[in-house]
Amino acid sequence: AFSKAVSAMATIPIKVKWVKEKYDVEVMLDEPVEVFKAQLFALTGVPPERQKITAGAKKIEDSTDLNSLKLKPNQLLMLIGTADVLAAPAEKQVFVEDLAPEEMHGIIAAGVPMGLENLGNTCYMNSGLQMLNAAPDLVDSVTTMDGGPNQFDMQQNLAVSARDLFRQMKSAHEPVKPLGFLTRLRALFPQFDQQGEHGGHMQQDAEECLTQIMQVLNAKCKVNSQGAVDELFGIEMDVRVKCAETDAEPEVQETEKLQKLSCHIEGAVPTGDGGNKGGTDMITQSIEKGLEGTLEKMSPTLGRLAVYNRTYRIKKLPKFLLTQFVRFYWKQDTQKKAKILRAVKFPLLLDMKEYCTEEYQGRIDKYRAQVLKKQEEEKEAKKKQRTGGGDADKKPDEAGAAAAAGAEEGAAA
Repeated sequence: AFSKAVSAMATIPIKVKWVKEKYDVEVMLDEPVEVFKAQLFALTGVPPERQKITAGAKKIEDSTDLNSLKLKPNQLLMLIGTADVLAAPAEKQVFVEDLAPEEMHGIIAAGVPMGLENLGNTCYMNSGLQMLNAAPDLVDSVTTMDGGPNQFDMQQNLAVSARDLFRQMKSAHEPVKPLGFLTRLRALFPQFDQQGEHGGHMQQDAEECLTQIMQVLNAKCKVNSQGAVDELFGIEMDVRVKCAETDAEPEVQETEKLQKLSCHIEGAVPTGDGGNKGGTDMITQSIEKGLEGTLEKMSPTLGRLAVYNRTYRIKKLPKFLLTQFVRFYWKQDTQKKAKILRAVKFPLLLDMKEYCTEEYQGRIDKYRAQVLKKQEEEKEAKKKQRTGGGDADKKPDEAGAAAAAGAEEGAAA
C-alpha cells in the first residue's frame, strides 16, 4: 500500500528572459511543465496560466515533454506574461539576517532553529533533517548518544554526524553547513552521490533520504531501551484481509508496523465540458483512501489468483505522527514517473480517532475524559483560590444557612 522511492531527477541550468530581467533556473527535465511554470511564478510573479514560454522557435505547452526540447546548458528561453501586482505589506518585513546580535540571541533562546545551507541540490536532505529536528525527544536521544566515529561502521559515522549537526543547530547564529553529514550520507548511500552530465549533483527524493536517515538513527539511538524512531514514530496497524471472490475463505487478521502514514493524492477528473470534478482536497481524504486497498494473490480455497480486500485501522498511535503526501506515480502512457501538483489542505488539529480500531477508540475516549475531568478540577480550584474558597463563594444568606446546618448536625452528633 506504500510506494517505493523514485529515482534521481535529471536537471539542466538555463536562463529565462522576462521583460528586461534574466533568471537562472535549474530545470527538472523529467517533471511536467507545470513544475517549470511554478518555478517561474516564484521568480517573476507571472501566474502559470498567463505564461507563454518559448525555446527558440518552439512554444512550450503544458503537454510538452521537456526532454524532447533537447535543451542545452545556459540556453536562453523567453517568457511573456503579466505579473500579479502585490499590495505592499502593512508592516515592513524584518529578516533574520538583518537582526542585531542581541535580537538573534532572543530568537535562539526561544527555540527557533537556524536553517541549513543548500550545498547544491541538497534541499531533499535539509528538509528531512529539519523535520527530525522538530521532534525534541528524538533530538535529545541523538545528541546524548555516546561513542565516536568507527571506520568499520558507516552507520555509526552517520549517526555521530547527526549528533554533531543537531548540537550545532541548537546554538548556531547563522545557517549551518551540513557538509560532514552530507559526506557520510553519500558514503553510506551512494545513490545520493549521483552526478548529472554537467558535473553537478542530481536532485534526489526527500522521502527516500528521510527513510534512510531514520533507519540509521533507529539502529544507533535509543528511547526507553527501544530504537528511537520505532519508539517515537512507530504506528501499529490492524490489517484485515478478505477474499472478494468467495465467502468460504475466512478473513485473516494481521499486524503491520510503520514509521509514517502514506497519504495518497488523486487529481481531479476532467468532466468533458472544460471543468473538473473530484480529486483530493484535504489530508483526511488522503488518509481514508490509504485505509482501503486491494491486492491479488493465490487463493488456497479457489486454487488460483484472486482479488483480496485489505482494510487498515490504527491500533497504536505514536507520540509524533509522520504523514507523507505520495505525489509521484507511474504514468503508463509515457512510461515515466509523474508528479501530482494538487494542493492538499490540512487542519491545525488533526483528530485521528475515527481511523483507529474500536478498542483503541475506547482507550482514546477514556483518556480524553480523564483529561477533561482534570481540567475541570483545575479550573474549579483556581476559581476557589480567586474567591477565597469555601463559604466565601456564597452569598451571605447561603453562608449563614450552611453554618446553621453544620451546627445542628454537630448538636445531633
